Amino acid sequence: MDNSYEAHFHAAASGYLVLATDGTILDVNRTLVSWTGHSRDGLIGGNIVDLLPVGDRFLFASHAAPQLAVSGCFNEMAVELLSADGKRIPALLSGVRSEGDDGWLDRISVFNASERRSYEQELIAALRKAEAAEASRAAVEAELRENQRELEEKDRILEANLAESRKREALLATVLDTADVGLLVLGEQGEVLLTNAHLASVWRAAVGNASVAEMEQLVYRPDRETLVPTPEQPFHRAADGESFSNEVIWLAPGSDKQMAVDISARPIRTDGIVSGSVLAFNDVTRLVQAVAAQEEFVASVSHELRTPLTSILGYLDLALEDETLSPHVSTALGVALRNSERLLSLVSDLLSVASGSKKMERRPVNLAEIVRAGLMSVTPKARANAVVLEEDLPACLTAEVDPQRLAQVVDNLLSNAVKYSPGGGTVSVHLRQERESIRLTVSDTGIGMSPAEREQVFTKFFRSRRAVASAVPGVGLGLVITKNIVEDHGGELTFISEPGRGSTFSVTLPVR
Repeated sequence: MDNSYEAHFHAAASGYLVLATDGTILDVNRTLVSWTGHSRDGLIGGNIVDLLPVGDRFLFASHAAPQLAVSGCFNEMAVELLSADGKRIPALLSGVRSEGDDGWLDRISVFNASERRSYEQELIAALRKAEAAEASRAAVEAELRENQRELEEKDRILEANLAESRKREALLATVLDTADVGLLVLGEQGEVLLTNAHLASVWRAAVGNASVAEMEQLVYRPDRETLVPTPEQPFHRAADGESFSNEVIWLAPGSDKQMAVDISARPIRTDGIVSGSVLAFNDVTRLVQAVAAQEEFVASVSHELRTPLTSILGYLDLALEDETLSPHVSTALGVALRNSERLLSLVSDLLSVASGSKKMERRPVNLAEIVRAGLMSVTPKARANAVVLEEDLPACLTAEVDPQRLAQVVDNLLSNAVKYSPGGGTVSVHLRQERESIRLTVSDTGIGMSPAEREQVFTKFFRSRRAVASAVPGVGLGLVITKNIVEDHGGELTFISEPGRGSTFSVTLPVR
């Protein structure tokens, strides 16, 4: 800015802020600096919301920012400014958006509303003048009338500010009560400052009219048997400024009002100091019960499948002992045996998913041989789908892994690559060592996944719409189990995918 503009900018009676459209402070005049006690360099580069209390930040974001974006201006928004010593300065903000050399800027003027006191002092002085100078009463009365007019204008502004404040409170209450989660705001000392209607209904349904002391005896861990100690309960941890997400507790387990509640908390910070906390409560009882029912169903079905599979494996072993079998039949039976073993392993993994554990049996193995065996297993399906299998494998690449479970990883990735390339295409497999790790990459030119599908790819029983529409078989557990096996080995499973262009899955494993 030129020297003349800068002189007027800093000498103005009102405070001025120049902001980027995201609220970043680009410039501030000395008038506002002198009001707040902040350093000018300290303000520049910060954000205007750093000068506002929590409630006024919400007002600025919901009132001023939208008006600047839509109409290019807003007028006389009543807020409080936070001074460097923590005091609050009443102020009126007005703003206009304009285009500068470097893009769009928001110019905010700040009126110090605390000047009303000076007007009252002027009125007192005018009254004293009227008593001391009767001869000049007419002039004094005119001055008094002018002062009265100014006071009335100030009163009007104050009433407007009060009305705006009531409007803000009503808006905040409406927003809070519209949320379908329970919300609770705690003060600096842990006192309850604000709640919404949903929290009241959730709390009444779970603990009725229980007092705080009684309620603390109703909060249990997810096992529904262990009482949560008072210092570890969500209220106390949140009051201490702790941040946590999606922690599940049970309220009043064993009663007809038992409820699973998902709780998250975030501290409120003012100038870097914790001044309160916001907690969100969500009733997840039905979700927890549904997950438990699903896991029970999976475990039950898996147990029922295990017996006939064991019988099938026995008969296949007997058949393969016949030395008169032709090579073609022997090979086919070998593939059937291997796939039956894989199916039994999958059933075992379903049980493992339900129970949450499966023992690892590591030993040094040649990963290249495991990958070659997997390629041999999917070759018939690849030929049926006119899918070309390409491999880039070393003769030997040794790592200390669980061979059966790594074979399952290879089978799952290859099977998926072939399944999701039903119209033909190519599946490429690469295996190589990279310093202290081994990388297995399986790429296909199949149907690929959308961004929404990519987010759900490791969710139990998830199947993409394209897979369902194309009648691709599967239950949506392969990648979940594959990821668990890889992570149990201390490795990582990553992928990239584009709709219509295929997918590439990469397994990275430590050498030891």
